[in-house]
Amino acid sequence: MTKTFEPEMTVNEWLSLAQQWYCNQNINEICCLEELVKYVPAALYDPHIDEAKSLAIGYWMDACMRIHHHSASLGEVDTAYGFLQFSYSKMQEMASDIRHELEVKKWCLQRMDTLIVVLLEFCQSQCAEYWQKEANTLIEAHVSFMTAQHHLNLSQEVISA
Repeated sequence: MTKTFEPEMTVNEWLSLAQQWYCNQNINEICCLEELVKYVPAALYDPHIDEAKSLAIGYWMDACMRIHHHSASLGEVDTAYGFLQFSYSKMQEMASDIRHELEVKKWCLQRMDTLIVVLLEFCQSQCAEYWQKEANTLIEAHVSFMTAQHHLNLSQEVISA
């Protein structure tokens, strides 16, 4: 990928770059995937999720997970954790945005439930005491946020991933 990342890139331009990376999938170019994740257009998370945004969000979340796994395999603990936290925070941001449709909010909450499990597993796999404290903090924050979402009935059928 030789395209430079412009601050004013559209969702469709970003999606095209992401699809190019996935077509070529060269782990030696993980830095390009990291750049894609970092420089995603802000409009991606805005309300009114259309087909392109939905697809782009899927690519973005998968890219965060790939970078997490790759970084963890290299022992880059902070980077691995950071990309998990980044994806969790964006889902939380979208779930909190009153302008998003109910189905989008529910979808984000479900992704958050999945991501918190991955975050906790990651923290618990680390040896330092700091990570055990971090796991406890994550649990408390997640329970607090989800409790505040009591008005959303997550048992109802929602959009699948």
